Amino acid sequence: MVRRFGTILIMAVVTALAAAPAVAAENGCDCDNPYGGYRASSRWGWYGARKNVTSVKEAREYLEEFYASSNIRIGPIIERNGYYEAEIYRKANVKRDRVIIDKGCGRIRTID
Repeated sequence: MVRRFGTILIMAVVTALAAAPAVAAENGCDCDNPYGGYRASSRWGWYGARKNVTSVKEAREYLEEFYASSNIRIGPIIERNGYYEAEIYRKANVKRDRVIIDKGCGRIRTID
């Protein structure tokens, strides 16, 4: 009886652990979170939450929306394998940051 209970308990724990990544992916982007949490956006619930970015134009629109409340300018955007890379400048043409936008999930991350 105890042996059967132990076997059932182990199977339940393994099943729960196997389902955990799928549940986490349903709640937002399944990308790593090295730069903090998500930012709210009117376009979707959380920035980068499972939205494909398919062109440089779309990447520019997402960056302009993300930085809308800041005094910045978006520099050139370069398409790379799996992501877009963009230079971010202050209005006075001083480089502020360099970011990437993941093509698969739309997540914006700083790399500089």
